[in-house]
Amino acid sequence: MSNLPTTFLTHSQRVCRLYKALFVYARRQHWPDKLAYRQRMVEYRARFDTNKNVQDLMKAKRLLIAGEEELKKAMHWHTDNFNFPESPYGIAESRYPTPDDAALDGWHPLEKAQYPTYFATREKRKKAYMEWYLKRYGVPDPPMM
Repeated sequence: MSNLPTTFLTHSQRVCRLYKALFVYARRQHWPDKLAYRQRMVEYRARFDTNKNVQDLMKAKRLLIAGEEELKKAMHWHTDNFNFPESPYGIAESRYPTPDDAALDGWHPLEKAQYPTYFATREKRKKAYMEWYLKRYGVPDPPMM
């Protein structure tokens, strides 16, 4: 369980992590434009420097929580509406559709001979399904032309 925190973080550790997270966020936000990235980092650094000598611990904690909330709101695209690629609404959903079971009926007998127990069981199941279907729904009417 290495993902569980084993110790509490101090205030200065949380501030450092917030600062690093802001660096990462600014790099992602302004990726190709290094000038805009550096500008944003100078603004962040100025905000941190204005509050680095706060002696009141409650005020410092409120500032830290406000900064963490601001970062969380700014990164809303990353935390909300996340779908794994192959889950429903993911980008890879149904990318490789499962083939229909009827495709196995088109196999050559030499291919079927490589898996004799599977195809023997499959034939029994198909026969049982057809018996169940005819018992439940009856013989289907021929198509009218």
